[in-house]
Amino acid sequence: MKMGKVYKIVKFILFNIAGILILVFNKALMERENGEILNILVGCIIAVYGFEGVLLPIFTKKIKTEKIEMLNGGVNILIAFIMIFLIENNPNELLILCVLWSLWSIMREGVEIFDKGFVGIRNHPVTSAINFAESIIVIVFSIMLICAKNEHELEHHAHAHVILLGIELIIEVIWVYVGEAEARALRRIRRRHTMEEKAEEEKLEQQDQTEQPKEE
Repeated sequence: MKMGKVYKIVKFILFNIAGILILVFNKALMERENGEILNILVGCIIAVYGFEGVLLPIFTKKIKTEKIEMLNGGVNILIAFIMIFLIENNPNELLILCVLWSLWSIMREGVEIFDKGFVGIRNHPVTSAINFAESIIVIVFSIMLICAKNEHELEHHAHAHVILLGIELIIEVIWVYVGEAEARALRRIRRRHTMEEKAEEEKLEQQDQTEQPKEE
């Protein structure tokens, strides 16, 4: 089995497990005594996104074409480091966590909008449109989290973000297979359409040849 397939399978399993665990234990993660767990959890997830963005272009030798992804990955690693190691036991820990988390979400979804919303629209029109809508929703939720007026509102929006994170992790890996199936279906449709056009052109050429007056 090729390394690319192994990577996709491992990512599919790990992201689904993480997403399901977050959705099952979302209330427990928001409890005061589990604040450090939430920091570490979100930080580790952001770190995974960051290392993927930095290392994947290196291993696939696409550094020149994926500089934005690598820069985004580097920033993600920095945010993850702050979340895991630097904001522990801070009086405003939840506020700092939510602001960093929101900034990460906005930055990540901005890249998603460009990469999958605009660049991928030709081969993935349906999934790109859904990705675009999902990115806008996450950005709106992130702005609401940053603009929370009090601690109660902050916790409410953070809880919604936890649930959204669990859903996103599952969609992240499932969507790869959905996008591939859509691309294959579109290629078949375009290939069939091209063959039909070619057959129609040949038919018209034959009709023109038969309709031409024979030379005496």
